[in-house]
Amino acid sequence: MKAEYRIQVALVTALITMAACGGDNGLSPDGPPPSIVGVSPSVGTVGTDVRVTGSNFRAGARLRFNDLPATSVDVTSGSELFAVTVENTDGTEDTFPASFTPVEPLLSFVNSATKPSGNAGSTVIIEGDAFADVQGPGRVLFSDGAGGTIAAAIAAADDWTNTFIVTTVPSNAQTGPVLVETATGQSSALPFTVTQNAIFSPSTISWSQTQDLPAAVSGHRAVFAPIDDATGQTIQYVYTIGGASADNVPRVEVDFAVIQNDGALSGWTQGTDLPAGRAFHAAVAATPFNSKVQGSGFLYILGGIEQAGGQSVDGVFALPLNDDGTTGAPVSATSLPAPLHSFGAVIFRSTVYVVGGATTDHAPVASVYRAKIDTLGALSAWEALPALPSARAYHRLSTFGGFLYAVGGETGAIDPNDGGFQNNATKLDEVTFVGIDLRTGDFAASSWTVNGAKLQKSRSKHSALAAGGSIFASAGLYAAAGTGSSENTFAQINSDGTVGSFGGATGSNTLLSEGGVNLFNHAAIAYVDAAGVAHVMILGGDDVNTLGTKRSAVFFY
Repeated sequence: MKAEYRIQVALVTALITMAACGGDNGLSPDGPPPSIVGVSPSVGTVGTDVRVTGSNFRAGARLRFNDLPATSVDVTSGSELFAVTVENTDGTEDTFPASFTPVEPLLSFVNSATKPSGNAGSTVIIEGDAFADVQGPGRVLFSDGAGGTIAAAIAAADDWTNTFIVTTVPSNAQTGPVLVETATGQSSALPFTVTQNAIFSPSTISWSQTQDLPAAVSGHRAVFAPIDDATGQTIQYVYTIGGASADNVPRVEVDFAVIQNDGALSGWTQGTDLPAGRAFHAAVAATPFNSKVQGSGFLYILGGIEQAGGQSVDGVFALPLNDDGTTGAPVSATSLPAPLHSFGAVIFRSTVYVVGGATTDHAPVASVYRAKIDTLGALSAWEALPALPSARAYHRLSTFGGFLYAVGGETGAIDPNDGGFQNNATKLDEVTFVGIDLRTGDFAASSWTVNGAKLQKSRSKHSALAAGGSIFASAGLYAAAGTGSSENTFAQINSDGTVGSFGGATGSNTLLSEGGVNLFNHAAIAYVDAAGVAHVMILGGDDVNTLGTKRSAVFFY
């Protein structure tokens, strides 16, 4: 009969060499000798849980690595091969030679990225292999900024496993290498940037105009992407994708610009065109700063409308990013589970989350999906997650602190270019959120939570961003949108994921006064400049007061 025996390796200080295993203790056998057919894993360290499979393992059997028992075995070598032996109490035994190798830990990702960052005190996920199934002497080490290290706290026993570790950034950690140390060595390091809370005060807004878009558009998307150039310097880019001009024909253009040290833009450069036009789609950027992708990363263009007055599509394109900011030839990626436009999409720890949107005949849906991004940029099959409390489109989706936030939106089957704002019966004033399980990427709860504090007004076709610890909503369609009243509103995000009361952003320098237009169906990004100052950028859009008049102006503060 097949049997298996599980042990935990406890290797600490003594050097081991290969030893012949066997012998006879003079006892009469109680049955056939044990027979080992497999040992898994074949590599590990102190505390690694090892599974030995075979037959004729009897109660009280002991297991040895070479001639050492599986408990309180000391070893310094990280390269010796161990023969695993099962010995029954009657003296019968079997040996599986060279079947286990103590190794250094392998650190692959932190926060599912190879160029991770985080505030002091923030939770991080360490991913890799050979960490051990129990912590033992293992440590996660951050830089102290002076050539030394600081050990991160491990809060609970189940926060340390053989393939991932949950910990927090130490309060006095500095930007520098992060690594994992076990009894059999240290991993290679990854560069970790310790970030500070960005300076952001939306109640004192002062908008500035920067480089106009190459064309006046609405229904387009903008994406922020940091990319390391050929010298290793990180350059911050903004990409705009698709949209439609006054003819409402979806465009194929992809353009990009460099965000300069003061937050303004350089001139725009045209990238590689999409295979087909897209408007009211979603777009996200996966780079080594937020995902497991190798190289500079990818832009993903998801769903949208392909023809003027057309229906939603389910197609997804991936555009490779080059280290100079240019884009490569687009390739098809895993299609969405259903045709969608005007939905929310974000990347969190190498996973794309898609929330809500409108499907055929502009009917809103409550569906939520996710797809994982692998190191080559391929998307996995889409998986369904708990749906929104109600169907909606034209909302805005953000992620902050391990939560997803869906802000506002439209519950009616409304044409994407419709600019009506007086009838708010089908518009939402909700902020709805859900936590993400940092270990699995699943939702931490079985349903979304409707936040107690609501937007000051029901709003759709707006922008809503998480920046500097706040949710900031701007422009869009809402009561009195035609006069510029309540153009901007914001609320603080609390540590438990809830959002505080919304107040008006009181700066007198509004988009209306600066640009002479009330916007909807515009694009927006949040980013942090080289001085650590958080910014919001508003790009293009339609005119509430003169519908169909598309804009090319770009504003930031």
